[in-house]
Amino acid sequence: MEIKINSIELASKLADDELNDNWDELMQGDLYIEDEDEIRYSEEAQDIFDSLYDKYLSMIMQSEIKPKKDHLTQLYNYFGG
Repeated sequence: MEIKINSIELASKLADDELNDNWDELMQGDLYIEDEDEIRYSEEAQDIFDSLYDKYLSMIMQSEIKPKKDHLTQLYNYFGG
């Protein structure tokens, strides 16, 4: 069975969860800013989110299993390449 994971979405979700779970311990300012029709992270929260996102994306990318070249060649030949 093959499972496909959207690395960007997963890294974003993990970073957002960690930021929200630990915001009170990390900072005393606002987590979110409301501007007209938009809700976004405060500048401090965005900086922390970016760092967490980079950490999680790196971990996810390092753990992905890459197919070996001979497996790709076999698939290519199987499908008439």
